[in-house]
Amino acid sequence: METNIEEMKIKCLQSVEELFQNYNNSEYMLNRISNHINNYLPKILNNEYSNHIKRINRNAYLSNEQQIFIQVFLNKYQYFYLHNNNFFYEYNGNKYYIVKEDDIIHNLLSSISKDRTLLQWKYKTKINIVKLIKERNLFHSIPESNTIQNVLNILFPSIFQSKNIAKYFLTIIGDNILKKNSHLIFLVSGKMKQFLNELDAIAVASIGNNNTTHNFMTKYHENHEYENCRLIQINETYSNELWREILKKIGLDLLCVATHYSIRNEQSDKFIDNKTDEEHKSYTYYLRYNTQKDIINSFCEKYIILKQSCVMEWKHIHFIWKHFLSKIHLPNVIYSNSLKNFLKERFDYNEELDVFTGITSIYIPIQNDFIKFWNNTICCFNNNNNIGNQFKEELEVDELCSLFKHWAKTNINTENLMTNGNIGEENVINIIKHFFPEIEIIEDKYVLNVGCVLWVKKTDIDKAFIYIKEEITKQKITDLLSFDDLYKYYNKYCNLNSIKMVVSKRYFEKYLAFAYANFIIYERFITPLSISNFVVFN
Repeated sequence: METNIEEMKIKCLQSVEELFQNYNNSEYMLNRISNHINNYLPKILNNEYSNHIKRINRNAYLSNEQQIFIQVFLNKYQYFYLHNNNFFYEYNGNKYYIVKEDDIIHNLLSSISKDRTLLQWKYKTKINIVKLIKERNLFHSIPESNTIQNVLNILFPSIFQSKNIAKYFLTIIGDNILKKNSHLIFLVSGKMKQFLNELDAIAVASIGNNNTTHNFMTKYHENHEYENCRLIQINETYSNELWREILKKIGLDLLCVATHYSIRNEQSDKFIDNKTDEEHKSYTYYLRYNTQKDIINSFCEKYIILKQSCVMEWKHIHFIWKHFLSKIHLPNVIYSNSLKNFLKERFDYNEELDVFTGITSIYIPIQNDFIKFWNNTICCFNNNNNIGNQFKEELEVDELCSLFKHWAKTNINTENLMTNGNIGEENVINIIKHFFPEIEIIEDKYVLNVGCVLWVKKTDIDKAFIYIKEEITKQKITDLLSFDDLYKYYNKYCNLNSIKMVVSKRYFEKYLAFAYANFIIYERFITPLSISNFVVFN
């Protein structure tokens, strides 16, 4: 610095020397030079120095005010950014939103104008704040406790059986977004496929990530190594339609909470190791801890009984294998050929008859008896015949359970049957799907195009209408009768006649709309006069 000052001084003296040499012959100019240097220059320099100090102080003040403003603004308005999709986001302490950059700038400039101190630095401050916002990654935001609980309370108990499983799921989603643990495979129920697709679509639209659920699999593939497979159990009864609407509302919140859990827990396996109980850990790591041989041995120990005089068809063994998997909430992680080959090594097998000899299972009797019940009492109607004026029959799964129990009392030895004719709806569905795959079941409740000789449902309804005709005549009813009114009459008829099997309101209205279509007005009403003129169907 001292060298520079000396150089400037020498240069200034040289300039003055040159001026005196240039005007050496002009007394006027020499006087002017002297006057400027001695009278004007000190005042000019003094003013400039004073202004310079004021500017420094002013800039320091504004810089300090700008820093305070930026700090307060960014604390008050939690804006974030993602470079991959060029989206801005806002978090209000409860929910996350996508916001436009123009809205942020409008809010920013309005706040500066209200402050007024920074009006001179308005655009400079705007540029600095937008730059800082772009450095605030959405995935490094820390959601408040109420946001986290809102997400968890929606996932549990509707989809997951505990909050810990919900947290584990969120950690996995966060890992996927942050590109961790790409080697892991998470096996889930097929019921979850639609939910995962909806979540993936929301992730693409909101954060520009198209690999959010890529490693969730609803079916095991032989290329998946057990070591890398993890299990997640869900509740099978949740509604996908309901969840589609919920995800639209909380999807971004869920994704942000997920990345928060991923960062906080480091990665999903560490969550399992450090935050869960042994039961959850054992289930999640089931495939990591067990080989194919271990799993099949466990199946044989629990489901197969050695009995010399017995034989088991392969299709029956395959069915109880599915039952075993369902009971332990395990996806089908062993191909049927591999299972069959292993069993061939362990038990006697007749290739020609496709049966295993010398074995049976406690789960075989109820299964065989239901198949016998089905073959003897159930009528199946070809879909192609359900056209024109033919009514499409159907049975509900709970009705099949009741009919089977009634049939079992007189057709099988219930003393030797562990269930005494009782059979669960899930078991009925599984038996039909396995042994009668051509039968259509919707919503795991309605078995379409089938009827039962033990209970002709439409005949009961037709008989009930004889009673209804008598009642409205006796009571001199003149008001319109709705489908609801008629169903109440039907139930009363069943009670009076001790009829235990009562058709559902869905079936009643379906049959009413078909068989008595000519008498229906306003879509759901029938006049008493029309009922009086009914010709009951047989």
